[in-house]
Formats: sequence, C-alpha cells, structure tokens
Amino acid sequence: MRPHELIGDGTPEEVQALLMLDYGVSRETIDRFLAYQAILSKWAPRINLVGASTLGSFWDRHILDSAQILPLASPEAKTWVDFGSGAGFPGLVIAALIQPVDGAQVTLIEASTKRCGFLREAARAMEVKVEIVNDKLENVMPRPVDIITARAFTALDRLLAYANPWQGSQTQALFPKGEEVSAELEQASTNWIFKSTIHPSVSDARGCIVEITECQLRTRSTQL
Repeated sequence: MRPHELIGDGTPEEVQALLMLDYGVSRETIDRFLAYQAILSKWAPRINLVGASTLGSFWDRHILDSAQILPLASPEAKTWVDFGSGAGFPGLVIAALIQPVDGAQVTLIEASTKRCGFLREAARAMEVKVEIVNDKLENVMPRPVDIITARAFTALDRLLAYANPWQGSQTQALFPKGEEVSAELEQASTNWIFKSTIHPSVSDARGCIVEITECQLRTRSTQL
C-alpha cells in the first residue's frame, strides 16, 4: 500500500498498516494512538475539540494527517512548537512519534483551559512527554525552535507574524492547508519574503502541507 491509495477512504486497519510500513511507526505507538482515540471520544461530546463528523475518521483525518508532517522535517530537528494545539493535532501526534529521540521536545500552545485539560489527560494516557502552555500565543515568550506547526489556526499571513519571533536560522514552518492555499500564499507575500514548497497531502486530496523557510518581514524599500 502506498499513501496515495488511502486518500479519503482508508480503514483504520489500512491506515495503521501504512503508518507502520511507510512511516516506521511502532506497534507501541499505534497503541498510544488507540489510547488517544479513546480519550478523544470521551471528551469530544463535552468540549469543542474536533468536528463530530471527523471522529469516525480518526486515523486518516487526524493521525495520518498529522504524521505526514514528520518526514518533511529536517532529520536534525528536535525542538517543535505547535500553535493553537486544540485537540493535539498535529502537535501531540508528533510528540508521540519522536518520543524516543534524545533531546526532542514538543511544546503545545493552547489558550483554552478546557482543551489544555484534555491535552494533559491525553498525554498522560499515551505516556507521552510534552510541554503544554495554557495561554494566548501572543503572551508566550518565544524562543528559536527547529519546527513550527499549526493546523486550522489562522490564515498564513497571520501565522507568519506569529511564527516570526520563534524563528532561528534553520527553522521550518510546516502548516497543513486546504484549497485556499494559493490565495493565502499570495496574501502573505504582500507582507513577507519567504521560500515556500507545497507538499500534497496523503490524507486529503484537497489538502497540502505548506513548508515555509527563510521568512522575513518585507521592509518599506522591498514593498516599493
């Protein structure tokens, strides 16, 4: 099975097999995701975590959709930050996948106290170490990281403004996006200079992962 064969119609068993064969996910990590699924199903009816219609597509819509980001990251990447983590996609999934890497750290930033409660419970059930910051993103002290992620958080132009203080010299931003990606890139380019690569999604034929590097704010001279 190859990733493109499962876009939009993979059964849980097919997606699990793909994760193990094509992404090197261990059986132990699959079990962590099963624990994640159980916690999400329990909490979702009580607080706004994910769309109710996507719970039945947990493995392709959420786990595979998040896991596909990891192969796009630099092999040397160890520090990750996930903006507006919500139910933990993609940040908590990434944390589970890179857990064995020495020095790896994933920070989840989420303003909602209830969602942070869910994230702590999910991380505990999965036995995954992760830093959870319960605050608005603009209130969090930034630091250079290797990878920045965010899913369904805000438009690309604003994402780049949020990401700017977290950038180091080799930082990659990896943002799942949908059909509006071209318009978002065009809008963002009016305020930012950056290199971008669009990677087709393996979980949604209409989606992609936008990779942004070497991002800097346009000065007045570059805008003229």
